[in-house]
Amino acid sequence: MPTVNKPEWPWIKANPKPTYQAPKGNIPANFYRMAPWRKLRARVLENSPLCVHCLEKNRLTPAQMVDHIKPIRLGGEPLDETNLMPLCNHCHQVKRGKERHQG
Repeated sequence: MPTVNKPEWPWIKANPKPTYQAPKGNIPANFYRMAPWRKLRARVLENSPLCVHCLEKNRLTPAQMVDHIKPIRLGGEPLDETNLMPLCNHCHQVKRGKERHQG
């Protein structure tokens, strides 16, 4: 059977190494994929299924995200349920954007 030569593209490596993700604050890079976080997130969303920012504006919006009130990089506890709040995607992006610009 004849062999076919594969084209060689200089921008594609044959065996790329996995990319390293720097840790966020003092937590591992894969923290949000770990079982303790996933269980805590599910419990928070089960107890409070609505976005807290939308509720303040008298809107009923289902929460899709669980956000840290005090960011981990600023000393917030990663697995403290009192440091978490459920948010919809829109409110989470707005809050995240404000936090990034505040420094």
